Amino acid sequence: MRKMIRGKIWIWMLLGLAVTGEAYGQSAAGPETIGRLVQSRKGDTATITAWMKRGESFLDKPGSLEPDMKMAFQIAGQMEKLSKELRYPAGLGLSKLLLAKAYRESGHSGEGRASSEEAVRLLSVYGTPRLKAEAILELGGSYSNSAEDLPIKISLYKQGIDIYQSLGDSLSAAKLNEFRGDLLKLNGQYTEALEVLTATLSVYEQMGYLRLQGIYSIMGEIHHELNNFTQSLRYSLLAVEAGKKTGDTGPVMSTVYNRVGVNYYSIKYYDEAIDYFNKALALARSNRDTGSIKTMLVNIADACRNKGEYRRSLDTMFVSAQYGPNVDEVIGMLEPSLYMKDYLALMEFDKAAPHFRSLVNSYKHYSPSDRFSQIMRLGIIYYLQAVGRFSETIPYLRSYAHYKDSIPLALVRKVEGEYLFYRTDSAMGNISSAFSHFRQYKLLSDSLTSVAQAKQLGVLQLQFETRQKDKNIELLMQKSALQEVLLQNEKVFRNAFAAGVAMLVLFSALMYNRYRLKKRSNLELESKQREINDQNEVLKKLVEEKEWLLKEVHHRVKNNLQIVISLLNTQSEYLDNADAIAAIRNSQHRMYAMSLIHQRLYQVDNLGKIDMKWYMGELIGYMKESFEQTDKISFTTETDPLLLDVIQAVPIGLIINEAVSNSIKYAFPGGQGGNIYVSLKRTNEAGCLLLISDDGIGFLQEQDPENTSLGMSLMHGLSGQLDGNFRISAAVGAGVRIRLSFQCRTFSTINS
Repeated sequence: MRKMIRGKIWIWMLLGLAVTGEAYGQSAAGPETIGRLVQSRKGDTATITAWMKRGESFLDKPGSLEPDMKMAFQIAGQMEKLSKELRYPAGLGLSKLLLAKAYRESGHSGEGRASSEEAVRLLSVYGTPRLKAEAILELGGSYSNSAEDLPIKISLYKQGIDIYQSLGDSLSAAKLNEFRGDLLKLNGQYTEALEVLTATLSVYEQMGYLRLQGIYSIMGEIHHELNNFTQSLRYSLLAVEAGKKTGDTGPVMSTVYNRVGVNYYSIKYYDEAIDYFNKALALARSNRDTGSIKTMLVNIADACRNKGEYRRSLDTMFVSAQYGPNVDEVIGMLEPSLYMKDYLALMEFDKAAPHFRSLVNSYKHYSPSDRFSQIMRLGIIYYLQAVGRFSETIPYLRSYAHYKDSIPLALVRKVEGEYLFYRTDSAMGNISSAFSHFRQYKLLSDSLTSVAQAKQLGVLQLQFETRQKDKNIELLMQKSALQEVLLQNEKVFRNAFAAGVAMLVLFSALMYNRYRLKKRSNLELESKQREINDQNEVLKKLVEEKEWLLKEVHHRVKNNLQIVISLLNTQSEYLDNADAIAAIRNSQHRMYAMSLIHQRLYQVDNLGKIDMKWYMGELIGYMKESFEQTDKISFTTETDPLLLDVIQAVPIGLIINEAVSNSIKYAFPGGQGGNIYVSLKRTNEAGCLLLISDDGIGFLQEQDPENTSLGMSLMHGLSGQLDGNFRISAAVGAGVRIRLSFQCRTFSTINS
């Protein structure tokens, strides 16, 4: 059964640890922004820091896409160039660090080793301790997990741990120690690994760190290697529980579920094993981890084969094949063997043959002394015996026997090897040797059975301890609850009387105090009410006086305008100049338009608003009476029931006066008849539209409708006071049309 490789997971964890420690965060800048930044010639140390952030943002993206990797390499090159121009060693160290990261993320960690070493050299002298630690970790990541590289890798991570501890960053140091424990496990230093991990777990618990699934999983794997099955399963289940508490659905939990499945597989609890393999498979699919998906499918297929469900095993292998070729040598070696054994069990020898040949080809590529070669020999022998080719098994059996002592295999493999020896010897007539191997087979089988039984007893013991622990917790909780109830009852009984007396005294005091407060409040309220009433009377008188004064002002203004109109009328009797008389008449009309507003204001209670429907009717009526030639002219007015502020009503009245006067005087020469239309309508919640038109002769071709008289200029000026849009259109024989749209400062409607 294959174990999941956790290297990729730990690389990401360490990167997150290093990056968050310094002021380099992931940037959301896009390729265009980065391109402009790289091309920028701004030369200072801040630019190098910004480039570092941007470069890491590309490396942090999932998928390690080629455009992202190229951009990271380009940024690292620009950083190096600018750092050399500025003679900035720390920046040069950062450029080497980014270059090493880019090599690692692009899958070429070994090529980035020289850059990592240069980053360590420069940042040790010119950088911060945290940057030095990051460079050391990057250098450690450039080494593989081979037997030659592991001691160097472990030593480098130990240096990084020491730096974080010197900085007082206990959590980061603990996370690195967790990874160091994993490396020690890979190097076979199980005792030291457990010591490191136990100390790390203690730090986590002291700091309240909850993401313990990773360290529990590693400790479970170590106990599995030490054949301490019960402890292995215990820590694996603890890892599952920790992952559920933190809601972890990442790659680590896929490893954890796989480890629990392996533990159950080893004691032939295949249903439980398949259940946990499926949980690991679901997480691998959600994380799009193709390698882990294939691993889980192969594990499920192997468990199904051991259950005798050969078709299900094959179907699972077919699903695994859909995820592409194998990149893992263990899976590549195991898959042909699984196919072959399933088909042999189903007596489909022709389908088993291609997979046998694939297994033989794989065997030829391995060294004879390799562990995988020893396992593949057993598979080849198994097939040859199944098809009756016993004589061909002899070379493979001899090779297996030659390396049996130097290449240790699991007990189940040793049992299989002795049984295969027994079958070949029996078939070849070598009875003595067959008996010897059969006896050894039985001894090892008994040992395997004892081991399996011991593991099963361990599971039962673990289940019993878990149930007993749950019962003890439940019993303690019940006792605690009972004691709490007894203490509570005692407290209630002891305090009941004292509380009753205290409540009675308090109630009496509160009632007396409430009576005093209520009496005082009533007196204060009565006093305040009198003051308010007096103030209201004063304010009422002031308002009445103000209204009376305003009405008086409007009355006087109206009277003054009437006096001016009378004076102008008297003056006109002594004039014989027609233009002067016309000018005086125009002025009289304008003054009357204003006097109507003031007359209305002192006649109604609303002193700030003018009823435009009334006002326009009065104004048009006055103008009809003021001109002699209006008998043949028809006047039409349409006005919405509107109230406008005085400030806007006056300009509107003057504009109507000017426009209608011009139409009466000039639109219908020679006493001809016609129509004059005046409309004031609401256009929206705060807008109005004034329309004045006639169907007279319009303007002559040589006349400019926008600049023909003082009245026209006056209308333009009044439109400006309203902040309105004034337009006039005219054509020969088509009349004149005036349009004014404006926004009301104070706008309301009245009932029509």
